[in-house]
Amino acid sequence: MAVAYGQEKRIFYAKIMPVVTLTMLLLSLMMEYFQRNLGTKVITELTTTVNWLAVLIFLALTLSLRRCAPAAWFVCPTLTALTFYYFAVVDYDGTQTSIYYTMIVGITVSFFILSVFNEVWLISAAVYTPLLAYYMWKTGRDMVGNENNELVVRVFFCAFLYCIVAYRMESLNKHAFIGQQNSDRTFFRWLKIFETFPEGLALVRNGSILYAN
Repeated sequence: MAVAYGQEKRIFYAKIMPVVTLTMLLLSLMMEYFQRNLGTKVITELTTTVNWLAVLIFLALTLSLRRCAPAAWFVCPTLTALTFYYFAVVDYDGTQTSIYYTMIVGITVSFFILSVFNEVWLISAAVYTPLLAYYMWKTGRDMVGNENNELVVRVFFCAFLYCIVAYRMESLNKHAFIGQQNSDRTFFRWLKIFETFPEGLALVRNGSILYAN
């Protein structure tokens, strides 16, 4: 069952990871073009480094997933970290309006990534929690000063909810796969029984098999 589950995951990521990698590559090339040829200060050197590092990581994951199913465990954490970098560093300007917008969009995108790419809830939560703590500390410092007395409690509450959702998503995905496999096995088992009646129809009634032309 574990081998079949890993095979299904490799098929899924073999289709979607090239799209993610190509999208990140095109975005990085566009930013480089605007900055170098048009003279506009679109991104910093740090953002350039992060973009190309993300391209290399996605490319490595794309190639690794063809043979190693556990490589899928790191797709969700990598996308989550990249998302937080853009909302906490690139698009962050310290104003309250920007903070509200980036917070709402960032949380929404994080849970969307979790629902699509989550494989191991513990790894995803281990990456999400410190990034969330940093973002909440940064927004709290800019909005209310250095008073972050409730930061630990709030981070714990948000991380706890994230862990619950991640665990439930992983559990439901695996249970759905197991149910599908069991249904397929039951179908083929009865198909073999019906194949023993080449000229008629097998009917199951009250625990007995009846034969009808």
